[in-house]
Amino acid sequence: MANDAALGLLGLSRRAGRLACGEDQVYEMVQTGKCRAIFMAKDIGDATRRKIMCHDEKVPVFILETERMNLGHAIGMNGCAVCAVNDIGMANAIADKLKSTSDKNAMAAQRVLEKKTRMDSRKGKKKKK
Repeated sequence: MANDAALGLLGLSRRAGRLACGEDQVYEMVQTGKCRAIFMAKDIGDATRRKIMCHDEKVPVFILETERMNLGHAIGMNGCAVCAVNDIGMANAIADKLKSTSDKNAMAAQRVLEKKTRMDSRKGKKKKK
């Protein structure tokens, strides 16, 4: 049930232009510093899993309890093993849906919430020069 809601929000992110699909696009988003959360299908390959998990220090990584074909179908593609969101509000909403699925996802959801809180506290404040 939580996965269905999360998949729906990922599809909404795709239509809003806030979703990167595929290993290369996710890597590029992480390198530019715009990535807020990464989502992997449970049947992802070992090599891809290792590449994505190396980003876990910078960006929270969630493991979805769905296959890559279902993830791809939810976001309007044939198949997608990994995707990333660059909007903190959407990442927080998806994380909230997934936090009850596993302990690892709960820890990642906490990291997203902390990041959102920090970003919200800085809104409206000007940088000192």
